[in-house]
Amino acid sequence: MEIQHQFIPLFPHAEDLDSGLADVNTLVTQLDRQIEDASYSYHLAFEYLAENRYSPNNFKSIRSELNLLFNWIWFVQKISLKQVDRIMMRKFIDFCNDPPEELVAPTSYPYFITDKNTDLVQVNPKWRPFVLRGAGGYIRKTATLKAQLSLLSGFFLFLADVEYAEKNPAAVLLRRLNVNNTRVTESEDGDKALSEVQWQYVTAQVDDLVEEEPNKHQRTKLLFTLLYYLYPRVSEIAARPGFTPLMSNFKKHRSGVWIFSIPQSKGGRSRIIPCPEPVMIALKAYREFLGLSPLPLPDEKIPLFTRHQAGTHGRDAGVLDSQLGIEAIRGIVNDVFDKTANAMEEEWPYEAQELRGFSIHSLRHTGISHAIAQNQPLQTVMKNAGHSNLATLSIYTSVDLR
Repeated sequence: MEIQHQFIPLFPHAEDLDSGLADVNTLVTQLDRQIEDASYSYHLAFEYLAENRYSPNNFKSIRSELNLLFNWIWFVQKISLKQVDRIMMRKFIDFCNDPPEELVAPTSYPYFITDKNTDLVQVNPKWRPFVLRGAGGYIRKTATLKAQLSLLSGFFLFLADVEYAEKNPAAVLLRRLNVNNTRVTESEDGDKALSEVQWQYVTAQVDDLVEEEPNKHQRTKLLFTLLYYLYPRVSEIAARPGFTPLMSNFKKHRSGVWIFSIPQSKGGRSRIIPCPEPVMIALKAYREFLGLSPLPLPDEKIPLFTRHQAGTHGRDAGVLDSQLGIEAIRGIVNDVFDKTANAMEEEWPYEAQELRGFSIHSLRHTGISHAIAQNQPLQTVMKNAGHSNLATLSIYTSVDLR
C-alpha cells in the first residue's frame, strides 16, 4: 500500500476489522517506537469501531472522525492520544475548520481501491479527508462541528470506560462552543431547544394549569412530560389514518422496567423507550382522573390522549373519548407556550417572544439536547429518539448561542 500523501485511511471497512490492513499495521508498529501508546490507542480505536460495526451509518461517521483525529495527532502534532486535552482538541478543531489545501478534494472518493491485477486492497491516491462542497472555498457549518465533537465525545467516553483516559476533551469543548470562539459558518437549525429559563417557566405553567383545572390538565402534564423525557415525534403519539396510540403502549418489560412502545415510526421502524419516574408519575395521575387503574393492563384499548370535547368533524365527529390528532396536540402545546410567554414577558421579553415562535418539535429538541448535556450515552439517546445515525444528533446538541 503506497502512501501518496501524509494523511491516509488508517481504519478499514467494517468487514475487515478483524484483520486490519497489513501496511497500516506495519506503519503503526513503527510509530509505536516514536509515540507513546500508538499501537495500544490504535487497538482501542479498533475495539470502539467493532462495537459499531453492525450499524453502517454510525460506523462510517465514527471511522471518519477517528481517522482525522489519529492522522492529526500522529502526523501533525506527533503526540499520543493521551496527550489530547481541551487545548489540543481546540487546535484539532481549528485545523479541521481550516485544513491545508492539499488535504481537500473537489469530490468524495472511497478510502480504498482494489488493484485489478493483484486483487490487493490499497489506498486510493485520490482520497482526501476533506471535501470541497460548492464554490467559495472549504467551509464548515456549525452542525458539522457539533456532529464531530459529539462522535469524538462518544469515543472518549469509551476510553474512560476502559480506563485509558480520565477526561473527555470533546465533551468539554462541545459545552463551551459558541459562535465567537469557533471559525465556522452559522447555520439555521430550524426548531431550537428551549433555553433553561424557558423550560423552567413552561414546567411551572403546566403545574399551575394542573392545579387550576386538574380534570383538564392532567392530560397536559402527561403530554409535556412524555414529549420531554421520551422525545417522540408528534406523529407517534397522535391519531392518524391507520394508527391510534393506546394506553397499552405503556408496557411492563420482563425486567420490571416500564417502557413506552412505538410500533411504527419514521422509516417503518419500531422502538421501545424506558420510562423514567416522572413519566410514570404523570401517567398514574392522568389515569386516576380518568377513573382507571394506576397502570395500564396488557392489550388495554383506551386511547392515550382522549378528547375532553366531542369531535366536530371527520371520523371522530360526535365522539368524546377518541384519541387526539396531530393538530389537537399541537394546539395544546402552542396554547401552553402562549400562556407561558405571557407570564414571562415582563421579566424575560426576548425569551417570551422567542417561545411564541416555537413548535411542538421544540420539546423533542429540548429533551434530546438535555439528555446529551447530562452525558447520557449517545447510542441510548439515538435509539430512544428513533435515529439511525449518531451524526444526526448534532442538530440537537445543547449549545447556548446567545
